Amino acid sequence: ALALGGCSSLQSLLSGDSLAQTAPVASVDAEKALAVAHLAYQAAGVTLEQAAESGALKGEDAHTAQALFDKAGAALDAADAADAALNAQGVIEAVTEAETAIAELESLIKK
Repeated sequence: ALALGGCSSLQSLLSGDSLAQTAPVASVDAEKALAVAHLAYQAAGVTLEQAAESGALKGEDAHTAQALFDKAGAALDAADAADAALNAQGVIEAVTEAETAIAELESLIKK
């Protein structure tokens, strides 16, 4: 039996595009998104450290910020695993989760 995954790939194939034409674009997009997410995570880590050292983050906010940072890190670990498995869609999904946590962290720090 042939398993057909990823609706966009299936639609591309049905429209006449070959898998070789569609897969590299998704893979490149996933690689770019993963690289940008790693940079954003590093920057968030520096910002978190500075906010903690300056006293801008205290108590519950500090715990929440650390939890968001850890959540982003776990999502990036999942994105790296998906990348290693050549799963572009998995990379994009995990990067989206990481970006959401990083955005929440940045909002918390700016409070």
